[in-house]
Amino acid sequence: MLLSERGMEINWRSEQGKRTRDNRDCGGVGVRADAVLCLLLDGSTSGPTSGDLARQIIRDVVDWYVATDEAATAECLSAQLRRTHRSLSWRFPRDSASYLLVHMPNTGTALVLHAGDCLLGSREQNGAVHWFTKPHTLANPIGDVPFDEIARSPARNRLTRSFRAREFIPAEVNKITAESGKSFVAATDGFWAELSAGEQAMFLQGDDVAIAAGGDDRSALQIGCLNEPGTKIQFVKNAADNLYIKRS
Repeated sequence: MLLSERGMEINWRSEQGKRTRDNRDCGGVGVRADAVLCLLLDGSTSGPTSGDLARQIIRDVVDWYVATDEAATAECLSAQLRRTHRSLSWRFPRDSASYLLVHMPNTGTALVLHAGDCLLGSREQNGAVHWFTKPHTLANPIGDVPFDEIARSPARNRLTRSFRAREFIPAEVNKITAESGKSFVAATDGFWAELSAGEQAMFLQGDDVAIAAGGDDRSALQIGCLNEPGTKIQFVKNAADNLYIKRS
């Protein structure tokens, strides 16, 4: 199989928690002939309209991506995030959101940008998720803190990076190898911090997982690399209105 023939299967599942009146998690997928841009955002529970901010960021970035023919380098994506920040910061002065972008070309290496506590990992054959990005929180400001310790710490809710009105903070940039047959998971903290490994596997395959009292919104965007061309997008359990999809 030629690398240029690699396609993608994208699965989305998102459930509202019990902390806010709206689900502040949202996802986006922009599809071009040569690549796919996947986005995951988690609006802060403290801002009055952080969910609206997250949804507007998704729309602005996806609309830009499918309309441009610019190469989606880290510099290009960062510049667009900065422009989006400039246009939205005055409209949402008290709001913020964590975000993660995955740019998956038909060939070669995938690009990952994130700020806050939306994470990306690989889904192993046994169903477990191996996380290879770290959250930007006061629970792990320096050093390599285990994920279970971060998840238990109240300090993880204090973010050191995010999309916030008062200043633009550049995202952390990483590259990953995206080979056919691999499966990746982008998830909000309601998934990776509040669900056990077994519950995460159940959630990803569409099983019911009870939401604890005070539980956060939880969402997961699964990205599978296929041995055939094309992009397939579907919902794991029920259709959701918080996934924005657009094709060039």
